[in-house]
Amino acid sequence: MKNTLTALTVLASVLAVAQVPAMAGGVGNNTLGPSVRLGNGNSIFSIDGKFGVANNLSLRPYVAFPSGGTDFGTSLTYDFDLRRTPITPFIGAGVNIGTANIPGASSTTTGYAQLGADFNVSRDFALLGSVNIPFNSSGGTNVTLGAGLRF
Repeated sequence: MKNTLTALTVLASVLAVAQVPAMAGGVGNNTLGPSVRLGNGNSIFSIDGKFGVANNLSLRPYVAFPSGGTDFGTSLTYDFDLRRTPITPFIGAGVNIGTANIPGASSTTTGYAQLGADFNVSRDFALLGSVNIPFNSSGGTNVTLGAGLRF
């Protein structure tokens, strides 16, 4: 129940941010959609978002659903504006909070570096690819592949 409540809280936060009209990044600089995280021999379903908060800065929240818990977090990225191309590379850092629903297990907080790229397929649709590299050795590097609706 605790993990479900946590996931719903994060999802509600993402949706609330999505309702802010034309943030500094402007309409079309925000995305929300499903993704898959690959790493440590696992594939995990997640929901990723991107919200432009200033020129070339984005907040990228997510909720992931590994077996035995829920992970959520966000990163702040610098988006490189490549004029006249549909690809937007980015680099940044973030925090992951993992909650466990296994008796005796505890929650974990991990910082990570993130790099990747958004590929704007159309005015309404984008693809995402990124790599998250933890700052400590307790977590593993993972790759995220996803898609999102632009708004």
